[in-house]
Amino acid sequence: MINFSKLYIDRPRFLPESTKAHLVAGLIVAIATALRLTLNPWVAGMPFVVFFPAIIVATFLCGSTAAFLAGLLSVLSAWLFIIPSENSHLSIYQTAIFGVGTVTVVAVIGVMRAAAADVRRSNETLRVSEEKFRGLLESAPDAMVIVDEKHRIALINAQAEDLFGYRREELLNQPIEMLVPEQNREKYLAQLAAFMINPWVAPMGRMIDLHGVRKDGTEFPIEVSLGPLRTEAGILVSNGIRDITARRQIEARLAGASKAKSDFLAGLSHELRTPLNAIMVFSEMIRDAADGPLDASYRGYGGDINESGRHLQNIINDILDISKIEGGHLELRDEIVSIGEIAEACRRIVAAMAEVAGVSLSINVPDSLPLIRSDRIRFQPDSAQPDVERGEIHADRRAREPVRLNRGGRGSHYGGRHWDRDEGRGHTDRLEPFRQIDGALSRRFDGTGLGLPLAKALVELHGGRLEIQSAPAAGTMVRILLPLKRMAAAAA
Repeated sequence: MINFSKLYIDRPRFLPESTKAHLVAGLIVAIATALRLTLNPWVAGMPFVVFFPAIIVATFLCGSTAAFLAGLLSVLSAWLFIIPSENSHLSIYQTAIFGVGTVTVVAVIGVMRAAAADVRRSNETLRVSEEKFRGLLESAPDAMVIVDEKHRIALINAQAEDLFGYRREELLNQPIEMLVPEQNREKYLAQLAAFMINPWVAPMGRMIDLHGVRKDGTEFPIEVSLGPLRTEAGILVSNGIRDITARRQIEARLAGASKAKSDFLAGLSHELRTPLNAIMVFSEMIRDAADGPLDASYRGYGGDINESGRHLQNIINDILDISKIEGGHLELRDEIVSIGEIAEACRRIVAAMAEVAGVSLSINVPDSLPLIRSDRIRFQPDSAQPDVERGEIHADRRAREPVRLNRGGRGSHYGGRHWDRDEGRGHTDRLEPFRQIDGALSRRFDGTGLGLPLAKALVELHGGRLEIQSAPAAGTMVRILLPLKRMAAAAA
């Protein structure tokens, strides 16, 4: 029995050229012959009237080869059982017409079948592609909302349903702006329209920070990544949507912690300065024997107390500056200063410490250097510590031809260069406050690890840049580059 639910125009029911296909074709011709004999009183002049439908059925069920066999059997059956024995020109003519018709029908059905097979293959390929695409869409970690050129939602995934609280059917064919609060819609639609004008030139994964709105009306921060999809229906835009509520909370906590740290350091520094100032005043009185002669050893003790107090005061000032810089509260006071004078002042400060540490210190400052505009106090580190076990520290300040650096698409001119070089163990490139190259308790160097981080922050506050070149056991070179506008001549 033939299962008509499995009949397709693009493929025969029975395997073409198989014995079963030929037997079925012969059976179809036998049935057609019996039917023609039954109808003979009414269609006596049309010997092939029933055989044309038989050929069509045979072609669809059994294929072209079996259909041609059915055509030959139909002609044979007609001449044996239907056409009168006396051959007439009309019968020959009818037989020729039937043969041409048979060939035509089989050929037309063959073309239709080939076209239908192409359509079926294309549809199957499209179906498989759609299933893969939907699978990828559903497996995406973020909510995915795909919109058409009219900004209407064409596809979403389960993550989008969960994120916004809508069922899939509630979102399809709806405007995408329903997922964005009114105060953010103009921004989002402007970005979306600009992206769709030329999506293939726009950077892939363009990120937009805004807010989303759930079905219940609650708003939450989201990050949207746009990407183009080329389809036969036109350009679609995928919206990868990520809930960044947790990230915003972490950022807020970090900002709060940073502010709390800065406030704590600022408060601590101010609290320590008052008793420290008193210690320094009394130590100076002891050192200078202000109230009468003292034993030389006591004056030495006073000098030690004063030197330690001044060192502690410098550390507190550094901590206060770090906290002000991190909080954005440190303001520079521009003055006209000489690089040579600042270099000499620094040399006097660190010369004694360098001598105690067994470090050779040399400074080379040409007299031709121009004056610069800077904050004299912040440009002169008065708490510097020579951080080398042995070797030499060289400081050199040279005039430099302006160079153009491309930063963010804008040119920046930099002028004078200052560099320091030591021949010690070498620094790391991690400029973190309170972090030194040697964390051991038995380290031989003084200092808190604030020097370079504070110097970097102050240089950047002047609009400059601090560069470090260092290698273990080979020493460190620190360069400070200031913008040309810092030259006093440029300001005149």
